[in-house]
Amino acid sequence: MTRLLVFCLCLLGYSTHAAAAFTLGVLPIHSARVLAERYEPLRAYLEKQLKQPVRVESAVDFARFQARTLNGDFDLTLTPSHFARLAQKDAGFQTLAQLTPDHDALLVTSSDRPLDRIDDLRGKKLAVIDRLAVTVMATLSYLDEQGLEADRDYVVTEHRTHASAVYSLITGLAAAAVTTSQGMLQIPEYLRRKLVVRKHIADIPAFVFLARPDVPRAKAEHLKTLLLEFPATAEGGEFLSSIGYTTVVAASETRLKRADAYLKATRKALTP
Repeated sequence: MTRLLVFCLCLLGYSTHAAAAFTLGVLPIHSARVLAERYEPLRAYLEKQLKQPVRVESAVDFARFQARTLNGDFDLTLTPSHFARLAQKDAGFQTLAQLTPDHDALLVTSSDRPLDRIDDLRGKKLAVIDRLAVTVMATLSYLDEQGLEADRDYVVTEHRTHASAVYSLITGLAAAAVTTSQGMLQIPEYLRRKLVVRKHIADIPAFVFLARPDVPRAKAEHLKTLLLEFPATAEGGEFLSSIGYTTVVAASETRLKRADAYLKATRKALTP
């Protein structure tokens, strides 16, 4: 069974019966094929260092990814800072390391149809990857402060990737979109040239690596060491650059607590 097929089956929730496989959970911000290709350098590195099979798994959306995380489906999870903070505070997950630099939230418009004022979004559509994305939450909060309430004053449309969200903007289906500097790397150059950053909304801690609560501390520390050493490898440096990051640093309370402002809204959004 090919790695891509295994990944796709895991993404859909099917068991592949892989013996003693170590699972790396990653956020569903790409198609299954792109996720498998994108995270191959990290997967291969962990497999070599751990001396056991490693597979990449995800979910069909952000909510179900967080549910899988809390269910303990992943041995190591790379997750947004607000999801990591909930897992840490509510379920005892162990925070190991974080990617840097921070995530930003960018409100972008088409250069062909720019918004002269934020209020011009009224009655129109805002394209986002997922309403549970912390950068999207930050943007919706900012718009609310400007007197624009989601689902009342404008329509939020969700897309699987940053590229598809931006494409809906370029084609005129949406009046604005939310992306990040890292998300910009997913967007073809010819589309990026048609974008105007209307507003830089916020800087938010980037993705966090988590270990389950039941992972022995010594093993968690070993995983942390491997993650911190990964950027120094040729594959690690190239991998991080390709997805818009510079390095991996140890997780710290100071960095993580900056995501606490989004926890109340996150809990509410995750409640059935």
